[in-house]
Amino acid sequence: MNPALSRLKNFLKDQKIDFLLLPNSDEFFSEILPESEKRIQSLTGFAGSNAIVIFGQKKSYFFTDGRYILQANQQLDLAEFEIFNIATTPLFSWLEDNIGKQNKLALDAKLSSVEFVKKLSCDLVFFDCKEQILKQVQDDIFACPAPNIPYRHPELVSGFIFQLPENLSGLNSFSKRKLVLQAIEGDAMMITKPENLCWLLNIRASDVEFTPLLLAYGILFKNGEMDLFVDEKRAKNLDLEKVNFVQPDCLDLRISVLRKELKKIQLNESATNYWLYSLLEKSGFEIISKKDPCEILKAQKNSAEIEGAIKAHEADGLALTKFLFWLTNAGEIDEIKAAETLLEFRKENPDFLYPSFSTIAGFASNGAVIHYHATTKTNKKISGNSLLLLDSGGQYFGKDFCGTTDVTRTIAIGKPTAEMIENFTRVLKGHIALALARFPIGTSGAQLDVLARQYLWQVGLDYDHGTGHGVGSFLLVHECPQNVSRRGHQPLLPGMIISNEPGFYKENEYGIRIENLMLVEKESDKFLCFKTLTLVPIDPRLVDFKMLTQDEKKWLCDYHRQIFDVLESGLNSDEKSWLDNLCSNFFV
Repeated sequence: MNPALSRLKNFLKDQKIDFLLLPNSDEFFSEILPESEKRIQSLTGFAGSNAIVIFGQKKSYFFTDGRYILQANQQLDLAEFEIFNIATTPLFSWLEDNIGKQNKLALDAKLSSVEFVKKLSCDLVFFDCKEQILKQVQDDIFACPAPNIPYRHPELVSGFIFQLPENLSGLNSFSKRKLVLQAIEGDAMMITKPENLCWLLNIRASDVEFTPLLLAYGILFKNGEMDLFVDEKRAKNLDLEKVNFVQPDCLDLRISVLRKELKKIQLNESATNYWLYSLLEKSGFEIISKKDPCEILKAQKNSAEIEGAIKAHEADGLALTKFLFWLTNAGEIDEIKAAETLLEFRKENPDFLYPSFSTIAGFASNGAVIHYHATTKTNKKISGNSLLLLDSGGQYFGKDFCGTTDVTRTIAIGKPTAEMIENFTRVLKGHIALALARFPIGTSGAQLDVLARQYLWQVGLDYDHGTGHGVGSFLLVHECPQNVSRRGHQPLLPGMIISNEPGFYKENEYGIRIENLMLVEKESDKFLCFKTLTLVPIDPRLVDFKMLTQDEKKWLCDYHRQIFDVLESGLNSDEKSWLDNLCSNFFV
C-alpha cells in the first residue's frame, strides 16, 4: 500500500471518521489541476482528470466515468479500491445505500460544491485537506507548486496576467458586463469559475497546464464595477475599466465590508465551493442561487472569436499534416517520440503557445485506453500491423487571432485488419452523419448523439464517452454548457464550437476515434447546421468505400479538397505531392 494512503487511513481511525470523500478538484473545480492540487494522483497513482474517491478505514471506493475505467484498473491498487463507473453507479445512490446517517463523512468545504453538500444526508465533518489531513499524511506531497508545462512560448511570462486586445476578444470587457448585468437579480454576482472571469474581463494567465487561465474569484456589481481577487503585482500591466484589485487573502474581510453596502448576492451553487458559500452566509448575505449568465454568453463566439478559431485550425492543420507526412517515412519510433515530434511541428508556428492538453499517442492496445498518456513504463514501439490513435491540440495567440484546437486522427500502421477497417468506417459514417446534420433551433446535443452512434449500434457496438464537448476561445479545451451526449440538454446555439468525436475501443487490441471541431451556424430562420473547422486529412487506408453512401463520399471529397486548397501554400513539394495523392483517394 502507498505509505501516504496508509497514513491517511490511520488519520481517519484516530479522528473517528468513517470515510473521507475527496474529489479530484481544486477550489475552482478545474478540470486541469495545478501540480499543488493533484491529491488523488499522489494518494492513489491515478493520473486521469475525473475521479471521486471515498477513502475508508478498511476499504476505499473509486468513482470515475467511462473514459477512465480501463485506466483506473491499470493504475490503482485493486486490493484497496473498488472501481465504479459513475454513469451506471451514481454516486449519491451509492452513498445512500452504503453510507448511512450513522457514519461520519469528512469533506473539504473548499473542494465541495454547495449543490453537492446540500444533497448529502450523512453526518458531515469538514476538514481542510491540504492543511489538516494531507500535511500530516505526507509533508512533501505537494512540494512543486509550479505548472509542469511541457512547452511554453518563450515570450509568455509566467505569473503575470495579460489582456486580450479588442480585435481578438471582439468586445470590450465593460460591454460584456452590461450584457451579463441583464441577468443579475441580486445587488452583485459572485463569479467563481475562472474561465467565466477570464472571458468577462478579456484576460488570460498561466496558472495551470495547457490553459491560459487565471485562478481567481470576482464580484460583479450592479453598476458594472468589479472586484478581482488577485495580487496586484500580477496585474501591473492591465488596463481594466472600473476593476478593483483585492488581495486574495483579504476575501473574507472584503465580503464583511460589502455586507454593509449590499444585501443580495447571486451565485451558482454547482460552481461555488461550500467554504465560500458559508463565508457569505455567515456575513448575512441573502444568497440567490442562479446560473452564471457568463456561461452561455461565453459559449456563443462572436465574429472575432470565430475568425480566430478558423485561423487557429488552419495553423494547426498545417502542423498535423506535416507530421502525418513525416510519420510515413519515420521508420520505427515510439509513442513518446511521436508526441514530441508533433509538438516540434506545432512550434514552427510563432503564434503557438503550448498544447491545449497532454497529447494522447496510443498505439495498438494503448489506443483502447480512452485518455491514455504515454510514460516510460507504457511507451510502445509503433511498428507491426495495428492502429495509432493520436489526440492532440494547441493554444494559439497571435497579433491578429487566437484560438484553441482539439483533433484526433486514427492512423494505420502496417496493414490494418478487415475488422479494423469496418469499425473505422462505421465510426466515420457516424462522424459524417453528425457533421451533415441540419436541426431545428432548440435542438440539444442529447437529441443529436444517436446520429454518431447509429452505425456502431447496428452491429452491437458503442463507445463509453460523449460524442462532443464544447471548446473555448483561447480558453478551456472542454467548455460548458454545450455538448453532444446522452446528458447534453443545453440547446445548441449559433457561435458555439463543439467537437465531433465518435470512437470505438477494443480492449487490449486497438482504439479508433475521429475528431473534428465544428461551429454551430444558422442555416435559416428555423434551422441550424455545423461548419467543420478542423483541417487534417483522414487515413484512406482505413476506409471501406463500399460501405459509404454518395452523400458520405461527397462530404469526404469536399472536405479533402478544402484541406488541400487551404494548406497547399504552407507545404514543401514533397509534402504537397503526398497530400495531393492522399486526398485523391477521396475525390469523386
